[in-house]
Amino acid sequence: MKQVVTKESQKSISLRELVRIGLKRKWMIVIPVILVMAIAYGSSLLMTPRYSSSAIIWIDRPSNVSRDLAALLGGDQPTSRSSRAQNLRALENELKSQMYLYQVIQNLNLDDAPEITREAAKLHDKTPNFSLEQIKFELLVDQLRDQISLRSVGHNHIKITVESESPLLARDMVDNLAKILEEEKTRYELGKILDNQSFADEQLNKREDDYQEAVDSLTAAQSRLVLRSLPENISSEKNRRDILSDIDKARFEIADYQKEARNCESRLSAAGIDTPRLRRTEAGADLRANVDQQVSTVVDMMEKYPWNAQNVINVNIRINDNLRLLELEIAESIDQQFAAQSVENRETLKNLFITREHIGVLSSKVTKFERSIARIEERINEIPRIQAEITELGNRVADVRRYRDVFKTEETTVEIRSERLRERTVYRIIEPARIPLIPIWPNPNKILVLGLALGMVLGGAAVVAAELFDNSFKKVDDVERELDLHVLATIPRMEHLKIR
Repeated sequence: MKQVVTKESQKSISLRELVRIGLKRKWMIVIPVILVMAIAYGSSLLMTPRYSSSAIIWIDRPSNVSRDLAALLGGDQPTSRSSRAQNLRALENELKSQMYLYQVIQNLNLDDAPEITREAAKLHDKTPNFSLEQIKFELLVDQLRDQISLRSVGHNHIKITVESESPLLARDMVDNLAKILEEEKTRYELGKILDNQSFADEQLNKREDDYQEAVDSLTAAQSRLVLRSLPENISSEKNRRDILSDIDKARFEIADYQKEARNCESRLSAAGIDTPRLRRTEAGADLRANVDQQVSTVVDMMEKYPWNAQNVINVNIRINDNLRLLELEIAESIDQQFAAQSVENRETLKNLFITREHIGVLSSKVTKFERSIARIEERINEIPRIQAEITELGNRVADVRRYRDVFKTEETTVEIRSERLRERTVYRIIEPARIPLIPIWPNPNKILVLGLALGMVLGGAAVVAAELFDNSFKKVDDVERELDLHVLATIPRMEHLKIR
């Protein structure tokens, strides 16, 4: 029992001490509180005020539709809370999309603001690849996304809120966003609604046309795939390597023949003979024409037969045979036209003109073969794109067929006529934005409360510090302990008994 009394006595003494200390040093608390509150309030007067304006939009969706019609037109189904939250986030993302914000910027001429222009000009010096208008647009989009918020305020109600330093601009931005959202959503919903009794028949005819168009497009794409497709033995990597190998071989042969031609020209020049012109005989001209024709034949066969096919090899053999005949014809023409020259000079002339003929034929082959292999590569690379197009068209055909089949049934047709005449999907502004008269920030009341709390903390800290550094005696026990003397009596301090 004594222990309990002692603890309660110590507690009461401790509380009395705290009260005494607080009264004793009350000004150390009051002054920081007043100063901090005054500074906080004064700072709030210097802050740039921000205003908030909002509008409420009502969303009404059709719900009294059949299962087939709901599946066709995407009618409402009972949704969970998480699904509604996801829809709200999706709507907020749409509201903050560049398409919406660009219209707001254009409607309100936000890109004409001098602050934005100055900031964009600074960034333009660092990023010269972007135009000044692009930078201003990106800056405004980022700012607007931070200023705009969307939340649900009911089952079918959403609230668009915009914060701005200008109350008029906040109101105008909300009005524009709400109007754009209403127009865009209404346009989307109204695109699915027809208001006359011939809705089903018109839709059925349209779906029939769409279906036929999709089928025709799919058939055309499939035909194009057949025409552009190459046999495996032609489009294979090995076949293309064989062709490219022969092209490289022809280039090396051209280089060798060019070197040989230069040697012949040097020998003729040393012999004092300027390189003459050879008059081509009719037989020689026919042989060269045959060679060119056969080269073109090989090029045509490259997209039909593999490079190692026998008919391709046979044409190449004929080309070589005609070249040998052409060599003989050239040699005979030189013997006739240059009979006055020595045998050695005539041989040099034969080598020169034959070499030139080979260079011409090989150069023609390289050019035509490269064009042909390029067409083969183009056709090979085009196949995946056509296949993807066919897949997409196949999905479209299936989609259009599903719509057409639904509209073909008389039950669905009658239901569409009745239900769509009664139901509408509406996005409508039920509470337009107003000009805010009081800023949402700074809030003087909140700032004063924060200043009061901070001042009391600082004042309390000052009192604690003063008590820690105060060395005066405060209790009888302090005197006896510090001076090692017994206290005989204490005289209370009574301010009202002061002698005048």
